[in-house]
Amino acid sequence: MIRLALAAALALGAAPASAQSPRWGTLDLGVQGYRPNIDAEFPTRPGPYQTIFGSGRGWMFQLGVTRALYTQVGSLELGLRTGYFQDKGKGIIAGSTPPQPSGDDTAFRIVPTSLTLLYRFDWLADRWNVPLAPYGRAALERYNWWVTGGSGSTSKSGATNGWSVTGGVGFLLDFLDPGLAREFDADSGVNHTFIYAEVTKSRIDDFGSSKSWDLSDEKLSFGFGLSFVF
Repeated sequence: MIRLALAAALALGAAPASAQSPRWGTLDLGVQGYRPNIDAEFPTRPGPYQTIFGSGRGWMFQLGVTRALYTQVGSLELGLRTGYFQDKGKGIIAGSTPPQPSGDDTAFRIVPTSLTLLYRFDWLADRWNVPLAPYGRAALERYNWWVTGGSGSTSKSGATNGWSVTGGVGFLLDFLDPGLAREFDADSGVNHTFIYAEVTKSRIDDFGSSKSWDLSDEKLSFGFGLSFVF
């Protein structure tokens, strides 16, 4: 009897903090560095975007939700994402060559919308409590954008379509306190909590159209955030 109790205790102690509630999907909150590649079509430097907004990179805040399609060996999830980006600067004096900034304030804003397909290899996290879960995501993108002047009125607006691919890795926070993770799952239905880091390649130019602004990131963009698997 003592041996049986000891074996049961060891088994419970070695058991991973795997999800006990049904798997539905994922909610994630994140941010990534971003700078649109608008100046790529202009041969002279600095281009108009750099003249107005400078050479730095901004932050694009993101919110995503997915629905799990498959959860046996890893997770295949279909989802939607949105977010917000804003850059502020000074307008350009009409007709100036090279472009010269004026004293008028202007802002460029983007609300991205995405249809995503994600695969996360979290089988080892579910089964053995290995704290790392790599993933890949492909997305069809639509960037809704508008430009405002000093008065706040919209001077130009539109939407640009494209695609992006992302690779990343999540660190399983359940690993730090398995008991608390099980309580969180029982109380709220959150199977796992991850912090993640990822890199994204985007092409947002209406699939190569010469008439569209190129809102692709000029470089690979790096992001990080928090995911709740529920």
